[in-house]
Amino acid sequence: MNIFLIPYSWIRHIHVALVTTSAALLAWWAVLSWFVLLGPAWSAEWDGPVLLSAVSGATAGASLLSEGSLRRAPPLKLFGKMLAAAALAVLLTIGGTWLWGVMLGDHPDGGDPTLVSLRYELGAFMFAGFGCAIGPLVARKGRGWLNHLLSGFATAMAAAAVWHICSYTQIIRGNDLFLASALMSLTWGAVFGLLTWGIPDSLYAGWVRILSPTRFARRIPIDAQDGTPKERFIGRWVRGLDLWLPHQEGAQELHISVAVDDKQRYAARGLSLYPTRVLRFLEKIDLRYDPRRPAPLKTRIHSGDRIEIGDGESQCVVEFLMLPKEER
Repeated sequence: MNIFLIPYSWIRHIHVALVTTSAALLAWWAVLSWFVLLGPAWSAEWDGPVLLSAVSGATAGASLLSEGSLRRAPPLKLFGKMLAAAALAVLLTIGGTWLWGVMLGDHPDGGDPTLVSLRYELGAFMFAGFGCAIGPLVARKGRGWLNHLLSGFATAMAAAAVWHICSYTQIIRGNDLFLASALMSLTWGAVFGLLTWGIPDSLYAGWVRILSPTRFARRIPIDAQDGTPKERFIGRWVRGLDLWLPHQEGAQELHISVAVDDKQRYAARGLSLYPTRVLRFLEKIDLRYDPRRPAPLKTRIHSGDRIEIGDGESQCVVEFLMLPKEER
C-alpha cells in the first residue's frame, strides 16, 4: 500500500486488484464465519444479498483505501471516504436485490430461497455491481463515471459467470456453493480492481542516472517541482549543465537533453555530432545531430531506456527511469 514499494513496472497494473481481491475474500470469509459460528440473523432468502453486499462494500472501500494510501491522504479523511463508499455500496446492493425480488415476486419460482439458478440471481448481481461502482464514484466526485459504471457491470457479469460455472459444472467441484461463492468473491475483487482505477503515471517522475563507473548512480530529476514542461541538458561543459559527464568517457560539451511536456511525455534529443544511441528491447535509435536538418533528432523515451554516449573506446551510458515523485 506504499508508493515506495511499487516500482514502475507491470506490477503496478495489478497492485490495486490484489488489494481489492484480498478485501473481497476477507468479506466472504467474514460472512461465512458468521454463518457457521454464530448462525445467520436473517432469513434464508437474504443469504445472497448479505454476501453480495459484504463483498461489494469491502471491494468499494478497498479501492479507495489503495488510492488514498498512494496519494498520502490524511488518515481520518481516508477512513471517512472508505466508510461512506462502503456504506453506499451496501445500501445500493441491498436495495437493488430487494427490488429485484419484488420484480420476480409474481414468478412461481422467483421467491423460492432454495433456488439458486443464475436465471433468478442475475439481476441481484447487476445491482450489486452498480452499487460497488457508485460508492467509489461518489467519493471520487464523479471522475471517470463511465469507466466506473462499465467496470461495475463487467465485474457483476464475470462474478456471476464464475459462480454459475462452479455451482453447476464439474470443472472444480460441482454443486459446491461454498467454493462457488469464494471464487465469485475472488473474481469480483480482481475484475473490479483491474478495471476501475489503476495507479496513474502522475504519481511518478522521470530521472536520468549514470551507469558508467566514473559517476555511477549519480542521478537528476527531469520534472519541474510545479509540473511545468522542463528540459535537462547533459554534457561535459563545466557550467550551466544539469548533469556533468567526464570528457574521457566520450561526452561532448553539450551532448543530449531530456525533456518532459505538460502531458508528462518524455523525449531525448541528440545535440552532438558524436555517436548517441537510445537502446531498448529489439530497438536502437541513432540520435546524433545531423547538420542538414533544421532541428535535432528526438525520440520518446520510456522507463528503462538507455542512452549510449560516445564510441566503443570512450563511452558513457545513462539510463532513464520512472520513480515515485516522493523520491524527491
